[in-house]
Amino acid sequence: MAQPKQQKELILLVVLLLLAGFVWQFYFAKHGASSGAASVAGNYTPINVEDYSFIIKEMRDAQSTEYKSAGRNIFIAGPAAVTPAGNKAVEVKPATPGRLLVGPTLPPEIPPPQLGMKFFGYGTTQPSGVRRAFLEPPNGDPVLIVQEGDVVQNHIRITHIGNDRIEYEDTVTGKKNSSNLELPPAA
Repeated sequence: MAQPKQQKELILLVVLLLLAGFVWQFYFAKHGASSGAASVAGNYTPINVEDYSFIIKEMRDAQSTEYKSAGRNIFIAGPAAVTPAGNKAVEVKPATPGRLLVGPTLPPEIPPPQLGMKFFGYGTTQPSGVRRAFLEPPNGDPVLIVQEGDVVQNHIRITHIGNDRIEYEDTVTGKKNSSNLELPPAA
């Protein structure tokens, strides 16, 4: 007994309509036609504000208060200055408190770099015209010949070679310094 296709579709339609009616009943019929926000809040009862004269009285009292100084500067930490027994007006000097540490202290400032070599001369090469400096290490090692941009002592970059001064910077800290040309002692 095979049912025709139209009869199967009609049975499916009735089942779907019953399912839709069940869903509608479950979600919407209990809460009525109102929105979900009002039902979540429950029954609304307004706040009883019939007599708020007490609040107005407190506000008036707060507005009418005046600051009266007791002779102490409220912006300077420390005890109040003592006035002499004669109650004469005395110029009040704020007490300088000791060292007040607030928060973490900063580390000491990093000193400028020191070139541990003696700058005793300079020269240029003819083809390129690049200026080179002669640096003598303190321990008797051979003389270093450097140009601008070279790094010596593993962290000091030569930035400028002048007639009487060599300028350099520490590649670690970025601090800059310079050394003057040191002439050999006169014989």
